[in-house]
Amino acid sequence: MKPFFKILLKYYLKYITKLVLVIHRPMIIVVAGSTNKTFVRDEIRRVFIEKGMAVRANPKNFNTEIGLPLAILGIGSGYGSYRDWLPAMKNAFSAIFKKNFPEVLVLELGVSQKGDMKYLLSIVKPEISIITNITQRYIESFSGLDRMMAEYEYLVKNTQASGRVILNYDNESVRALGKKAKAKVVYFGKTVLAEDGVRIESILRTETGEIVEMNYKGKKEKISTARFGEHYAYSAAVGVIVKEGL
Repeated sequence: MKPFFKILLKYYLKYITKLVLVIHRPMIIVVAGSTNKTFVRDEIRRVFIEKGMAVRANPKNFNTEIGLPLAILGIGSGYGSYRDWLPAMKNAFSAIFKKNFPEVLVLELGVSQKGDMKYLLSIVKPEISIITNITQRYIESFSGLDRMMAEYEYLVKNTQASGRVILNYDNESVRALGKKAKAKVVYFGKTVLAEDGVRIESILRTETGEIVEMNYKGKKEKISTARFGEHYAYSAAVGVIVKEGL
C-alpha cells in the first residue's frame, strides 16, 4: 500500500469512527499491555454476553491505527489490495446509518512505537482501562523503558474520571501507574493488598482445567476454567472486577 493512500485511509477511518461513536455512545473498555491482552479481552466479552448485552471485540490483531477503526465499525480489511479497500471504505461510511450497534466495545490497543497510544485515544475515550502487564517486549521501538511506560501512562491519565483503571498489582511498573490515574483504580494479582482489589489466592490444576480461588472485598469466589495457565487466572480476576461493577 502506497504511503499517501495509507494516510488517506487512516484519517478517513478515524473520523468515520469518531462520528459513529458520537451517534451510538457505547461503553468503551480498552485492554493494553505487553502480554495477555487477548485472554483478558475474551473474558470481559464473556462477562457481558452472560449479562445479555450486545458486545463487540477486536477480531484477530485489529488493534492499531487502521485495525482499531475496522474493529469498532465491524468491517473487514482490504489488506494490501487497493481494489479490496474500496468496498471496505464504502462499508465504513454505511456504518454511520446502522441502527443496531453494540452496547459495549472491548478493544485491545496495540502499542509498538512512540505516539501510538496518543493516536488511538484520539479515536476512543475509554470508560474502563485495563493494563495486563508491561515487559521488555517491543522495547526496541523505544529509546528505553521510560519511553514505553509513557504510552501506558497516557492511557491511565486519559481514562474517563468517572470510570475505572484496572491494573496488575504484581507487575511493579503497572502498579506504579495507579498514582497517575484520575479515575478509580482497582488492582488484581496474587499480592494485592488493597481491600477493593482482587487477590488470586490459589490456582488448583485438575485433569480438565483449573479452579481459581479469589478474594474480592472479603468475599471468596471460585471460578473454573477448562484451560491451563496462570494467565487465565489473571484474566478471570479482571472479569470479576468488571462484572462486580455492572
